[in-house]
Parts: sequence; C-alpha cells; structure tokens
Amino acid sequence: MTTTESTGARSRGGPTIYHMADVRLGGAFPFLGEAGSGHRAQIRETFVRAVQLGLESSPSAVVISGNLFGTPFPSRELAEFARAQLSRFSQAGIPVLIAAGALDALYEKNYAAGALTELERVSVFPASPKLIALPDHDLGIVGVSWASSAPSPDFVAGMAGQRGSRYLVGVCYVQWPDSDDGVRSLRRQISASGVHYLALGGSPVRRDLSTDKVTAWCPGAPEMVATEEGDGAPLVVSLGSTPDVTPRPVARRRFGRFTLQPIAYASPEELSEAIRALADPNLAAVVRLVGSSRINQHIDVIALRERVAREFLSLDIVDESRPSLEELGAGAYPELSVAGKFVGLARAEMERAATDEARQRAGAALRLGLALLEGRRPS
Repeated sequence: MTTTESTGARSRGGPTIYHMADVRLGGAFPFLGEAGSGHRAQIRETFVRAVQLGLESSPSAVVISGNLFGTPFPSRELAEFARAQLSRFSQAGIPVLIAAGALDALYEKNYAAGALTELERVSVFPASPKLIALPDHDLGIVGVSWASSAPSPDFVAGMAGQRGSRYLVGVCYVQWPDSDDGVRSLRRQISASGVHYLALGGSPVRRDLSTDKVTAWCPGAPEMVATEEGDGAPLVVSLGSTPDVTPRPVARRRFGRFTLQPIAYASPEELSEAIRALADPNLAAVVRLVGSSRINQHIDVIALRERVAREFLSLDIVDESRPSLEELGAGAYPELSVAGKFVGLARAEMERAATDEARQRAGAALRLGLALLEGRRPS
C-alpha cells in the first residue's frame, strides 16, 4: 500500500529534478589502501560542490536514490555535516527526497541513526512505497527505501498505479543486475513503470537505462567510490514531453585500468618510466603486465610499485606475463649448464600446466630463478 504526503515548493515553471546517488559519505574505500582515509575527506568536499551546483540549478526537487551515506550509522560529526549541506536546499525552499540504499538502509525504521530527523523539507521514503506530492509543480514523486531486505522486485513496475499528477517521478536503489538477462528484465520493469523519469541508484558510474517509454538513469557517484571505470555526476532532469538529462560533473578523482607488455621494455627503468607516464595524483590505477616477457626479465612488482606509487592516488601492479616457450628453446642457456637444466625443468612445467595461472606461476619462478642463478638483482 502506498501512502501520500504533500510538500510545498516555489513554482519555477516547468519542473526539474536534481538527481544524485551513491555519494557514500563516511564510506570505507579499501581499494585505495592508505589513501582511503583521505578519500573520505575528498567525498565530503565533492558533495559540497554537488550541493552548490544543485542550488545553482534551482530545481523543483532534489532526489537521492540510495547510499547518501556509506553506512547506516554515521558519526555525530558526519551527521551534522550532512544536515548542514542538505539544509542549504531547505533554506532555498527546495524539497529533498531520499531513498535509502543497500549501504545506508533503514535500521529499525530509522535512517542514518536519525541524522536527518525533523530537517525541514527533507523526507526519507519508508520501506513501503510512498507518494509525495509537489502540487505547485503538478508533480508526484514515489519512492521506497531499503531496510532489512531489498524492496519488492516488482516495485518499479508497480509505479504505474501512482499517477495523480501531470508528472510522475520514481526513486529507488536497485541491486545492479550481473547479467544481460538481468538488465533486460530491469528494462522491462522500467517500461511498465509509466513514470516520466525513473531516478535509480546502485551503479558507481553513470548508466542510461531509458526505454522507448520511460527515461531512466543512474547518475553514478559524484566522486569515485569503486574500482569501476566510467564517469558519475549529479543529473539535472528537465521534465516535459521528453525529459532532458544533463550531467553536472564535480568529481576530482577517477579509476583506470591499464595494460603493458614487459617485453617492450629493455630494462626495469624503462618499465618504471612507462608506468610513471600514466601517473596522476587523482588516479587510482591498476596496471596489468601481460603477454610475453624475456626469459631473464624477472619483475619484482612490490619494488616496482614502491618506485612510482607515490605519484598516484593508489597503484596496484599485477604481473600476468610469462616467457614464451619459443624463447625457452632458443638455446641461450646450454643444456648441460646449471641454468640450462633449470630452464629445461621450467619449460616442462609450463608445458604440462593445466591452466593459465599455473603457467604464469611456472614462468615467474623461471624468471626469478634465473635472476638468482646469474647473480642479478631482481628488478
């Protein structure tokens, strides 16, 4: 059953929505390692800019579709910060409507340990669908929050019965589908929702899930929150016969994946410089070393990372390369020498390996063993 509430707002002509999601105030960011703590401060700074852009857009309403907080139990200091920022909308006469997500789900029917209790013009949707009317804009916004479990999966399609205003907006956080079939199923529900705009949360990067009948977007996080490539930004949505969606980027940081082939670099220094060329203090990077390497090219990824990591926000290096079997048979190491016997054993191990992972382990052992046998300092 859906309850209904009415919230006043100044008329500004055609209604507009300022849509945010996945802010994750106070969240943990373990993928950043030691930089995670500092990134929590960056999340706050970005949220302040997002609020300012929202005020400049003069929307009819602000909707936050899940994970405003990265925890259901924010500290008192974090709660006060969030109240102060959302109060800026309140003071401008702009209602804020929030659907709790998986990370900041309602706990015993309470949101974020009461952080936003009795904050003027700020409403949190309950665990059952609720319609909030903005009569000055002929606009209805229906939403639902996560609690001890996710909302009913048919909630999106069920919005079709909520129309009581010229414009209808839906707000919810969804468990993001992990398959193409799941995405197609979600799109079918979106088409059946009958809303003018569906404000979704659940993806750290921006996604357009619009169908031929319904405009639906997930804005992504205003600031980087996960190891997923892509952009996120608050959205300004102008409602009309065809809603117009405009991203308003505020992020400072990003995540990126890169691949390099070690065989292309003649020395450890050259490989270090190739990684350093990617550096950006606002970049969380994963660098994969792939393809072939030379038989005597042992790579100490820990030492390599230590050389250049300070120039990135965070850096992870994964060595998936391995010496080619062709090079192993090139005769660089005489068969009767200690090194030659070792190469022969390693070659046999690589040939009988049943998986790529096993071949990579054998190849890494070969390169390390040769470095030690030849008295070279592993790079």
